[in-house]
Amino acid sequence: MQFKQLKLIHLVTLLCLSVFAYSTYSIAQEKDGLLKIYFFDIGQGDSILIETPNGNQVLIDGGPDNKVLQKLGEVMPFFDKSIDMVVLTHSDADHITGLIEVLKRYEVKNIVYSDIVRKSDLYNAWQKAVAEEDANVVEPSAGQVIDLGNGAVLLTAHPGEPLKGKTIKKPNNESVVLMLKYGETEVLLTGDIEAKAERQIILSGVDINADILKIAHHGSRTSTTEEFLSEVSPQVAIIQVGAKNRYGHPTQEVLKRLEEYDIKYYRNDLDGDIKVISDGADFAITSF
Repeated sequence: MQFKQLKLIHLVTLLCLSVFAYSTYSIAQEKDGLLKIYFFDIGQGDSILIETPNGNQVLIDGGPDNKVLQKLGEVMPFFDKSIDMVVLTHSDADHITGLIEVLKRYEVKNIVYSDIVRKSDLYNAWQKAVAEEDANVVEPSAGQVIDLGNGAVLLTAHPGEPLKGKTIKKPNNESVVLMLKYGETEVLLTGDIEAKAERQIILSGVDINADILKIAHHGSRTSTTEEFLSEVSPQVAIIQVGAKNRYGHPTQEVLKRLEEYDIKYYRNDLDGDIKVISDGADFAITSF
């Protein structure tokens, strides 16, 4: 892994992780210059696959069960058994469960997650799978820039500092928040952060203005505050949510807020799998 320094507008020196120096074969082997993002319909949970213009693959979260394996099989060739990077936003079951089996079935080169202390059989199984994968493990913190190649980058906006070795009882607000940029297209991926973390991100001064916003915490009333929506100012929102879930997600408060801000939204429970394609200048969204 190579390291280099970048200077941004606020003259803050950031860590750049060039973990994608070489592209692997994937569904974009033809290198068509398009960024593809799949928001999988995997029930009440999150799972997002990013395919960069040069074919690198990033899987963010794995949902509440192993349905993610089926979804990956639908968009990746049957012979493609490697994933360049897996990101676990936080250790709740609806994000971590499917990733454990992904690590067993695929060769994963890089893993990004906060190595916190948590007493949980599921989390223990995740840590065991990570140890056995022999991948490059990256501890996320605000300011990291991950070079995905061909002009696509992931910028870490949260958590504000590394959390390794800390005990986090309620991990939602410690979710890894990422800004995906490719040309003029910007997508903010928020995990399950709630109002507290949204406020922290705003106060940090990081630029979170984006074209597309992945709504945090499945549309819970504890997230997507008016202040946060105003800062992000998205054209489109994606809500990863399971049909007829017992939590009542997405809540009417959040849907009303999106409508008041004239933000078009897509929902996995109603629209199925959602695909974003961008050439760096424009983007298109389809559902299937």
